[in-house]
Amino acid sequence: MLADGRVFLSGGSGADNDPVNGVHYTSERYDPTTNTWSEGATAQRMRLYHSSSLLLPDATVLTLGGGAIGPQLNLNAEIYYPPYLFNADGTPAARPIIASAPMTAGPGQTIGVAARAAADITRVTLLKTGSVTHSFDMDQRFLELPFTVVGNQLQASLPPNTFETPPGYYMVFVFNDQ
Repeated sequence: MLADGRVFLSGGSGADNDPVNGVHYTSERYDPTTNTWSEGATAQRMRLYHSSSLLLPDATVLTLGGGAIGPQLNLNAEIYYPPYLFNADGTPAARPIIASAPMTAGPGQTIGVAARAAADITRVTLLKTGSVTHSFDMDQRFLELPFTVVGNQLQASLPPNTFETPPGYYMVFVFNDQ
């Protein structure tokens, strides 16, 4: 899951760890809102068996490893920079800055997120931190949080249903129109 709710897909091949049969170097993004796929950046190394992708707190994605049983042993990593980090002309977008957020919260609570230029914030998202193994993250969660702006603080509401936010570590992301 990406910070904006899209899904990032990278690596793999058309045949089990076969470097000559359709290794997928070009990443893809799935947009659940429009039910469409689009191509993303192209990896420099094949990411096959035992590879992983993990969303980082700065909204980039770490892609790493792959090929533990061959044909390549990739003990390296690459960083993927999603399009939401850039303006239309390719320059880095001005990013909103979270000044503070609570370290703990429970279902149904309202969390206060202090952000510079809070009035410019258009979205608040909550993602459970990654726990990938064998190319899948069975514990991934993405929530769009309703919020109001009070001064320089966003008051974001967590869902009251404990099944939507099971215990664990989460990352909060804020978006402006850029």
